[in-house]
Amino acid sequence: MNLEKLRNKMKENNIDFYIIPTLDPHGSEYLPDYYKERAFVTGFTGSAGTAVVSKSDAFLWADGRYYIQAKNQIQNTGFYLMKMGLENVPTFLEWIKNNINKGEKIGLNAKYYLQSNFENLENILNDKDIEIVDIDLIKDIWEDRPSLPKDEIFIHELKYSGKSAKEKLTEVRSILLEKNSDLTIINSLVDIAWLFNIRSFDIEDTPVAISYAIVEKDKSYIFLDKNKLTDSVKNHLEEVAIIKDYDEVFNFVSDYNNKNIYIDKNKLNHKLFSSINSSNIIFSGINISEKLKGIKNKVELENIRKASLRDGVAVTKFIYWLKNEVLNREISELEAADKLRSFREVGENFIEDSFETISAYGSNAAMAHYTANKEKYSMIKNKGLYLVDSGAQYLDGTTDITRTIAVGELREIEKKDFTLVLKSHIALMSSAFLKGTTDGDLDIIARMPLWRANENFNHGTGHGVGYFLSVHEGPHSIGPRAKGIAMTPGMIVSNEPGIYKEGSHGIRTENIIEVIEDIENDYGKFYKFNTISFAPIDIDAINIEMLNIEEINILNNYHKEVYKNISPFLNSDEKLWLEKVTKEI
Repeated sequence: MNLEKLRNKMKENNIDFYIIPTLDPHGSEYLPDYYKERAFVTGFTGSAGTAVVSKSDAFLWADGRYYIQAKNQIQNTGFYLMKMGLENVPTFLEWIKNNINKGEKIGLNAKYYLQSNFENLENILNDKDIEIVDIDLIKDIWEDRPSLPKDEIFIHELKYSGKSAKEKLTEVRSILLEKNSDLTIINSLVDIAWLFNIRSFDIEDTPVAISYAIVEKDKSYIFLDKNKLTDSVKNHLEEVAIIKDYDEVFNFVSDYNNKNIYIDKNKLNHKLFSSINSSNIIFSGINISEKLKGIKNKVELENIRKASLRDGVAVTKFIYWLKNEVLNREISELEAADKLRSFREVGENFIEDSFETISAYGSNAAMAHYTANKEKYSMIKNKGLYLVDSGAQYLDGTTDITRTIAVGELREIEKKDFTLVLKSHIALMSSAFLKGTTDGDLDIIARMPLWRANENFNHGTGHGVGYFLSVHEGPHSIGPRAKGIAMTPGMIVSNEPGIYKEGSHGIRTENIIEVIEDIENDYGKFYKFNTISFAPIDIDAINIEMLNIEEINILNNYHKEVYKNISPFLNSDEKLWLEKVTKEI
């Protein structure tokens, strides 16, 4: 039993508490299999969560997306679920503070612990005599641990990226100058991939290469596995950077003296931060590269719209197939996900999924991040609702779209909840806002229709989307935990409210929207959203009486755009069907 093995290691090393976050050395959201230590120890496979093990207790903290999944997966493992965000549930830091005794030791792997989180841990324990030890207790108990990926790195061509690596580095250096900094250390894989216009497959569904980077005023360095470089990629990188071996970064950073160094403590691991000696002055904020890549350039925006249209064709064909096929037979959630991928695979520039498809029928959809697998899946029947949240990585963009589909007769509660989610979705997609409005300010717009009905959802309303990179991208997002980033033209973000009823059903409607300019008047500049995802929203699931005239008009206008954009790519039967399901209501 993994928990017992871990406790034995803790005892050998005189460790009283061991913390296992869901992280790699780069603060990545999704991890290479090699770094999935929390999943190895707890059995919980969700993309977020923290485990804490003491001599007598073992807890897993998971957020609202994963309450049901985590509860099921940690059964009989010795772990107890702590539902983050609920009243009277302490954070893992609060729990440690309340349970640790003077003189005890906390162990963690500093490579997998972000500097900001480490400082939070130190601060909450500052009145206790506690030692925090950098130690890896997993390496010796994980006997069949997967290897680190070895895929080759490739160039993301200028026709897709819109800017050369040299141009991007110039922009970073310009901002470094503004911040009175000599250099910046970049830990984030997606930022490095964007900055140097390189991609690889070191993380499933996220085309990045495991690496570090440093940008100085006149030089830049990239640290990676040189065996993954072809001659062309080596030449590409050497035009703008000095190439170093991946593990050299710690000693390299330790050689800086009397410099002003800019970092992002929310992305830099504690071990690398600790390599910076005390003669240097540290400035911390959001990665410069993250802010730059969050605002897409004209080429990227044009390409994203094309990729989203191509993706919408695949999703629309899939909905048509599912609606007709389920009339004749039951379909497994796995088969449905595979079928959707098959429609995407024939599209131009398709590379891979952008995340593991959430293919969830009936009560399974109440788990916001449900995953069907060969051991456990359901059959889609000719009744109720089916939710599919999916996306793709194309050379010219990343997509993310969710549709909840009526696969047969619905109950009134299902129609009611579907319509409430639609009202929420429409509220955000049709909003206008003044320049300077932040991401968090917009969250209440989407939630208000649900709050009026005493409903809510325990996840963000929207997240930034990468460009042939991570499907979840900062710095902006829309939700209670948004960073207060001003929404700016060129930003794209998801619009994905939902309702989840355990044991019954789950509903989410998601499109990608971009911030565009609206008008300027005496009050200032106004911005609005332009929806770039196109696929029908199921009118069979709507309670029309719950919609007002404005909402009906917005939905009808959206469906006109769906038909106009998607129908040219359909066969005659699909086109007739699409005309019917996008008719005015």
